[in-house]
Amino acid sequence: MTKRKPNFTQLTHDVVRAAGEALPFEEIVRRVHALAPITTKNPRQTLRNAIAQSRMIAATGDGRYGWKLSLINGARVRHTLQAAELAHNRLYWDHDVRDALWPTFFAIAKYADRSPAVVALPNGAVTPFALEMFSRGVWGTPATPLFWDWFHGLAAGPGDHLLFAVVDGEARQYRVDFQPRAARDEATIAERNEALVAVGRELRQRPYGIAHWDFTSRLLAGGFYHHPVPPDPFSTLWDGDRMAPAAAEPEPAPPADLSWRLAAEAYDVENPPDLPPEYEPRGVRRRARASARGRRGSVATVTLRVSHRALPDVWRDIELAEDNTLEDLHLVIQQAYRWWDDHLYSFFLSGRAWDSASEVASPWSEGVRHTHQVEIGRLELREGQRFLYLFDYGDEHEFDVTVVALTPLAPRAVYPRVVEHHGASPPQYPDMDEESGAMSWDPHRR
Repeated sequence: MTKRKPNFTQLTHDVVRAAGEALPFEEIVRRVHALAPITTKNPRQTLRNAIAQSRMIAATGDGRYGWKLSLINGARVRHTLQAAELAHNRLYWDHDVRDALWPTFFAIAKYADRSPAVVALPNGAVTPFALEMFSRGVWGTPATPLFWDWFHGLAAGPGDHLLFAVVDGEARQYRVDFQPRAARDEATIAERNEALVAVGRELRQRPYGIAHWDFTSRLLAGGFYHHPVPPDPFSTLWDGDRMAPAAAEPEPAPPADLSWRLAAEAYDVENPPDLPPEYEPRGVRRRARASARGRRGSVATVTLRVSHRALPDVWRDIELAEDNTLEDLHLVIQQAYRWWDDHLYSFFLSGRAWDSASEVASPWSEGVRHTHQVEIGRLELREGQRFLYLFDYGDEHEFDVTVVALTPLAPRAVYPRVVEHHGASPPQYPDMDEESGAMSWDPHRR
């Protein structure tokens, strides 16, 4: 009978889990080798690969590695209450809280545990917190009547906090405390925010940057959240693209109604005024800007269904926050359809192409209003309303944009985002059959 080869990935997990403390890499190698001689060509690389691919073994940041469920014990994470939570009796989790309460969320099936967390309340009661996905990318819990009975007795409001402490990560036991906004230690929280930002900037220097799930795991396992004063919620400091202290981002002033702001003859299409730097072409693919209000808390959103008039059965549902602009909508449509964002474009709120009275043109097009100047919330859209997105003034791709939902109190999330899609995206430039001359699809078919 052929002797089964050792599974060094499993042995690495067993060694780290049994250690009870974080271990230097060389000690992990020694202990694994004592269990089974590592006979691969490069023993250390074999174990490095096992650690790098694991969601259960976490780096502490000082050259050691430990079992994540043990390392997070004692961590304290801040959850800032949103208006949407108070109105809907739901708690919407940021990445750091979700990672603390469900630390094996991204682990392989053998270790993944999304069962309810056991949370002790200040009044001595213990209640389960179940994890649910309320919408694409939005996770939370409806909690239990026991929790809400305690919570509603606090007369809490938006901006107050729940502070979660990890009692026993392996046993999934936690404690929650309430902190009114007025009790915030602003100076210390500002320091903690700056410290988190500094860690993020350092980690982003890696060749491929760092994903939020690796970042929060590093913070939890490395002891960052063991400080008695936790920083503000993770997403208020990190948007997946950059790190910035929340205090450095003042509430943007709402723009004036732009229908008369600039006369067409005063607008320089070569150098569009008021164009944010994120929208400027820089030789790389442009991306929509994340909503500032959506990062901070509850926000009004609109969900739009975008479909090409030649292919009405192919569509994308896109949710935007009230402070996202029509330029963000253009960019996320291009991204959702995997097109190239390489031509001029306009939105026509009447639904009729070249209706100058209702046109909102691209920043580099002639017109009275321009996409980077018009926020979605200022359009006063109605459910069922339809308008036109025309891309490429030469080929004239016409997309119907239909309002499918208005949400006056949506939870904190990254907006805009694609929430549903149906059908394969047509190629921006249809393929042509050499013999028949037929196109793979006809953009002007109706």
